[in-house]
Amino acid sequence: AAAATSAVEAAEALRSIAADLPATLRFQFPGSSIAATIDELRSVDLRLATFQAQADGQPVHVDTFQAASGGAGGPTNYVHLCAPAPTTVALDVVAYISPSTAGASVAAAAAEALVAAASRQLAYAGSLWTPPVAGGEPPPICFRCFSPAMLAHLVTPSGMEDQAARERLHRLLRLSAEPLLLPVCALPWAGAAHPYATGKPINPHASCGSRPPWWTHTAETTRAAFVKGAYEYSHYTQDGFDDSGWGCAYRSLQTCVSWFRLQCYSSKEVPGILDIQQMLKRIDESHKDLVVGSKAWIGTVEGMYLLQDYLGVDCRMLYCRDAADMASQVPQLLQHLEKDGTPIMMGAGQYAYTLVGLCFDSSSGEAGVF
Repeated sequence: AAAATSAVEAAEALRSIAADLPATLRFQFPGSSIAATIDELRSVDLRLATFQAQADGQPVHVDTFQAASGGAGGPTNYVHLCAPAPTTVALDVVAYISPSTAGASVAAAAAEALVAAASRQLAYAGSLWTPPVAGGEPPPICFRCFSPAMLAHLVTPSGMEDQAARERLHRLLRLSAEPLLLPVCALPWAGAAHPYATGKPINPHASCGSRPPWWTHTAETTRAAFVKGAYEYSHYTQDGFDDSGWGCAYRSLQTCVSWFRLQCYSSKEVPGILDIQQMLKRIDESHKDLVVGSKAWIGTVEGMYLLQDYLGVDCRMLYCRDAADMASQVPQLLQHLEKDGTPIMMGAGQYAYTLVGLCFDSSSGEAGVF
């Protein structure tokens, strides 16, 4: 397309693209091998049992194809919406449909809702178009989908690369002062991992249920809290490093650091065990003679020093005389998980643990630790 020379031309070109979407886009839903247009979806029974089983309030990813695109002339998984050159408009579309929609019509309803949402984004992109500076290109317009935990719905704003724009939207949506709308916080594309994920297990406690198997107390007396957000679980012998029998505190520390990384509070890498030893030599006088590469143990005190130095986060130490004394700290631990939500590094004798959840029965005082 020829370069748009005015906002009016840009808006008209984007409206033209939006008008073509119902006919040019094909949709492939989970559980189906068919890439169909909206008209085809209205008349074909796709038996979308897999799709409907997923639709329990969680996002369901739908692959979108453009008809007659690519060298072979058939559908491809590359959607090239020709915005007014040289403007780049990146769409990230979400739509809601009623769970009562049944049969093949659920696919058509979803496709129609996605097209309507894409059309709204294109119309808004037209209002954002700015002419290029001499010799340059107009800034790209990028929409991304976010799921802030305190909202009951997804949002798809544009311009979140700009801090002032993020701050305005935080105020408008009354979001807390957390990194919720950074581009890196956007929902990953289908099949993609979090940009900061490294491939380690994420939130393995989620498959364990919300109560220990031996828990017999009622829901009325049970108070439970878990880590907020995601963390990567670090354990012995990961990263090709054999720390069996002595590296548990290092791994607990790595798990805690990963939480700050996956919540986008920090983009720093999770340090390896040798990196941790080097940092400890630098920041703690009592470890100046630590041999990097040795099997030296560390504990929660060293973990606190390292978190404060590496991430700049404030830490608090709680001391327990024994396991029975830990019950007296449960109210504080629950409050921490409910308010702050970070994993908790624990030391007990010669072992280190990472606390990611608690159950507490107010009638008996019994506690279950995850």
